[in-house]
Amino acid sequence: MELKELTSAEQVVMKCIWDYGKDMPLQQLIENLKQDYGKDYKRTTIRTFVLHLEEKGYVTTYQIGKYSYINYLIEEQDYKEQELEKTKNFWYKESGFELVKTLYKGKLNEGKLKKLKKLLEEIDD
Repeated sequence: MELKELTSAEQVVMKCIWDYGKDMPLQQLIENLKQDYGKDYKRTTIRTFVLHLEEKGYVTTYQIGKYSYINYLIEEQDYKEQELEKTKNFWYKESGFELVKTLYKGKLNEGKLKKLKKLLEEIDD
């Protein structure tokens, strides 16, 4: 399933929601955006981001009394996999090898290299 594109601001909002988990109070989202990402958005701006995320199928919201809550519908891992696949296809001409080479160029010590080789062997099986 092709997920809809997110703006960079929507990505940060989703990251906060995924980090928190289910049933995130809107007020908690406001606080986490400011504390964790330095985003001092107004409440109405954040509500607009959440509305757009809802329209794109990423979240659902509900209200109990005067409090609003947010639940994610798309798993973080699914989003990350799609974004990485798009990056690989666009920047690395669909070469996973080139992507991994760029990520780890000069950064692999002996232990990490062994782990990577083991992972590649598991993929081959």
